[in-house]
Order: sequence, then C-alpha cells, then structure tokens
Amino acid sequence: MAAEKLTKGRLAQILVMLTLLVSAFVWRTLFYSPGLTSIDCDDGEGVCGTSHSPKLVTYQWRQGKGNLIFSLISDRKPHSAYWSTQGKQTLEIPQTVTETDTGYQVTWQWKSKNKQVGYEEFVVVIDQYQFKFNYLKDTE
Repeated sequence: MAAEKLTKGRLAQILVMLTLLVSAFVWRTLFYSPGLTSIDCDDGEGVCGTSHSPKLVTYQWRQGKGNLIFSLISDRKPHSAYWSTQGKQTLEIPQTVTETDTGYQVTWQWKSKNKQVGYEEFVVVIDQYQFKFNYLKDTE
C-alpha cells in the first residue's frame, strides 16, 4: 500500500477523514463540560468523599445560641451552595470563607427561626463534585 500511487480519490478520502477527526477534536475541546458527580454525606459531622474522587471534605453541623451553623473544610473553594428537596433548589446562600493551612474553611449560618423548613438536604458544589448533606432535622 505504501508503494501505491496516490490517486485523487485516495487524497480526497484522506483529507475528508483528517477534516472529520480535527473537527471532532476541536468540538470536544471547546464544548466539553463534565457532569456533576453526586456524593451523599449522611452524618452530622465527619469526612466525605469517594474512593474514586480525590475530593475529600471535612464537615460539621452544629447549633448554638439560636443559630444553625454548617462548616466545611476543603482544598478548594465551593462554587455554590443551596438547600434542595426533590430536585428543586432555593437561591444561593451567603458564606464566610477563611483560608487555613489545610485548605479553605467555609461557614454558612442561619437563625434557627429562619431555617429552611421542608428542605431535606444542603448541597455544596466544588468543581464537578456535588456534596449532599442531610441537615439536623431534630434541632429547633
């Protein structure tokens, strides 16, 4: 095959295939967006992540002086955080970010009387990972 003469038909076939491959590469490079990987974190405090993800977060729910406080330590800042129930979400929640030696400590705080009622989980998005935390339902 290498010793065969390059015909116009063979050249056209090579150029068409090369164009298709280059355009597929450019399309995938420009328009690629990874899906979110959902990670459930069930306890009131601890470390959460998966064996497949390098993202591990340390988190804690606590209550004090009429406030509900959720804090999280991660090597990256969260992109967003919101309350969620049955696929619905509320507006993004303000946060306090402090840089520490181990990463970023992020804290969200609500007055107990303003606590989201009826929402089942608090969701924090870090890169392509979506961490779902069940909040303390028995606290009033």
